[in-house]
Amino acid sequence: MQQRVSWSSKLGLILAAAGNAVGLGNILRFPSKAALYGGGAFMVPYFVALFLMGFPVMIIEWVIGRYAGRHGHGSMTGILGLFFNHASWARVLGSIGVAIPLLICMYYIYIESWTLGFAFLSLFGKMPTPVINSDAHEAVKPYVNFFKEYTKPSIMAYFFLVLTLLINWFILQKGIRRGIEITAKIGMPAIIVFGVFLGIICISANNWKGFEGLKFIYNLNFSGITNPVVWVEAAGQIFFTLSLGMGAIAVYASYVNPKEDVIKAGILTALINEFVEVVIGASIAIPAAFAMFSSVVIPELAQEGTFRLGFMTMPAVFMSFPLGWLISFIWFMLLFLAALTSSLALIQPLIALFEDEMKWGHTKSVSISMIFVIIGAHFSAFIPNFIDELDFWAGCFMLLLFGLLEIIIFIWIFGMNNFYKELTQNTKIILPKAFFYVVAVVSPFFIFSILYFWVLKNFKNIVFTEEPTKIVARLFILLFLVFLSIIAVKSRKIIMRDIRYTKVMKK
Repeated sequence: MQQRVSWSSKLGLILAAAGNAVGLGNILRFPSKAALYGGGAFMVPYFVALFLMGFPVMIIEWVIGRYAGRHGHGSMTGILGLFFNHASWARVLGSIGVAIPLLICMYYIYIESWTLGFAFLSLFGKMPTPVINSDAHEAVKPYVNFFKEYTKPSIMAYFFLVLTLLINWFILQKGIRRGIEITAKIGMPAIIVFGVFLGIICISANNWKGFEGLKFIYNLNFSGITNPVVWVEAAGQIFFTLSLGMGAIAVYASYVNPKEDVIKAGILTALINEFVEVVIGASIAIPAAFAMFSSVVIPELAQEGTFRLGFMTMPAVFMSFPLGWLISFIWFMLLFLAALTSSLALIQPLIALFEDEMKWGHTKSVSISMIFVIIGAHFSAFIPNFIDELDFWAGCFMLLLFGLLEIIIFIWIFGMNNFYKELTQNTKIILPKAFFYVVAVVSPFFIFSILYFWVLKNFKNIVFTEEPTKIVARLFILLFLVFLSIIAVKSRKIIMRDIRYTKVMKK
């Protein structure tokens, strides 16, 4: 069996895993969802989902990733195959866990390119002149028009899309140690420094009026607790922000030393991510909007989407500050670095599939993976509704569904005793027995309940559509799943041949 690469240091491992989790979901998606669903009303199901789903599934993926890595597998195709003697159906099922992150990346990387483009446009004074107006719609209007023109896409937007794709390709080509790990060691500290700086500016703006934004988010109430949509959105946010249910964490965990304390690594990853989200993410967008506009318009702005908040509302606020061009540049560079560390992680599962299962070389694996990303990114750029459709199916529904499958397979089918043995191996942190039962019983029941009530309530709206662009997006998802299924079955012969060879050598 060919020796797999590993992280060069524990610090690099933690920062890379945290960079995997930290992304646009922390800084844009979270405050937008919190504002849309009433601030504190959203935070109750958010924290319930974090403790009943987020932490347990995070630990599962770290434990199983380390276990699979010892057997030469990193992608979910190989990991699920490992648990069922590499049966074709299991490997095909695992392909969903490879498809999810790459489908997300196909539209995510296009949005990532916007952040890079807007950063340079801010730096060189090419953003619209701010309109000082207490009416949010009037103040934001120049930036709304600018954003629409930019994302048609314009020639400038296409240039930065190509540049962003090349940056990702270059880093991934450098590999785990010299590419992803080094990027994380530079990017994660920069994200925290930029975030804290912007948070202080936003909270203190307009005689500390921005502080009202924090109060809005953390003024806990139970008004939305009976609304299944709020629970689905909160659960989806937890899965999205922690990069769970998509195999990305398991892939990173598969490159650790077999004696690595993965419980400690998992907890540190989750804590860093939550710090960036509920402290830094909560301290920028909503406080800044509160400082500039009245609290009444905040949910209305959030209702128009995370892009409105991040690319229209925030520039309108920052460009009205002294040295607004610089603050806007820092804001978009923060978004770009957060997006970059995540997009690298979203592509790695497909690279791991080609390397571990097809036994392709690193250069070929990266190149083929990036070709798929490029195709999807172009569809996202030029086909209306393509982004929204991929975001719904891959970024929400499939995340919850595959997270449920992970728990069933890795706990119940792998066996509680086997999982507990793997869980407690090489760790100084002894988790209480209660945690084990939460993972095995409460977490799957929680996820299933959310999916059941959500689908039951919205089945017709979810499934049926006559919009051609949505149908194209769904066909694209289906064809990509079929391709990965073919790879899963085809690579089985290679894996079984290697297993037989290993057995012969041991004799």
